[in-house]
Amino acid sequence: MKFKEKFIDKYSKLTDFEEYKESVVRNFARKSIRINTLDYTIKEVKKSLERDGWLLRQIPWCRTGFFIEHSTGRRDIGNTKQHKKGMFFSQGAPSMIPSLLMNISGKAKVLDMCAAPGGKTHHLACLMNNKGYLLANEPNNFRKRILKLNLERCGVENVAFDSQNGEDYTNNEKFDAILIDAPCTGSGLIKGKIARTKKLLREWNPKITTKYAKKQRWMLEAAIKHLRKHGRIVYSTCSMEPEEDELLVDDFIKDHDDFKLLKNIRVEGYKVKSSLKDYIKIWPQYYDTNGFFVAVIERK
Repeated sequence: MKFKEKFIDKYSKLTDFEEYKESVVRNFARKSIRINTLDYTIKEVKKSLERDGWLLRQIPWCRTGFFIEHSTGRRDIGNTKQHKKGMFFSQGAPSMIPSLLMNISGKAKVLDMCAAPGGKTHHLACLMNNKGYLLANEPNNFRKRILKLNLERCGVENVAFDSQNGEDYTNNEKFDAILIDAPCTGSGLIKGKIARTKKLLREWNPKITTKYAKKQRWMLEAAIKHLRKHGRIVYSTCSMEPEEDELLVDDFIKDHDDFKLLKNIRVEGYKVKSSLKDYIKIWPQYYDTNGFFVAVIERK
């Protein structure tokens, strides 16, 4: 696994690089699932999986989420009969955080601005108990088909679909909460000796980071046009780059005095380990997962 000198220099300023390197070189990201509470109970899904040799361990920040491994070492949880029945959604543990921070109920009107492949959309539907109004936006037709199939498999009924680019999103609706799981460089996905890791390290470039940061800022600017007073935006990426994460949100808050940043965030009562005080920024070595960033902002 080869790290560019500029990458090492930058990341050494952001985290303990030796701990980071040891984590991403040594292990794959831990597999995890979130139980589909629209159609099943936690108990019955756990029992079904454990009967087939799967070992489940509670994710500390998500009541319905579990780290999962098999007694034989197999990792193909997506090939199980339980997955085909829609008993759970295979989802990274950190990516369960954004939906839990949306502060929504079954009466809410919610926009998922970058919805495919549907893990967070499904999580929102579970939190809303299939009530209220959930709009899932995905401009790519192939990804939109996957999104629809995943939501159908898991029994989501309160969803409508849109197909606009997030950075210039527009319609006549106002929402109580908007989720922006923004397209990004994906540097948080550098984990394990796999083809994706090698590709991300090979293609890592500050110019690409700048390109994505511009697009992400446009998405935030588009989103606020559709947010009600006292509404909430949860912004997340699977990037470790400050330009796509905390620096971007800091600049947004400075430019919009009608918005505030929610600080000292707990997720279902749990204080998630973070490299930043005012944001959630999970490095791969913290929980042996992919890296992830989350910010919560509200309109005053």
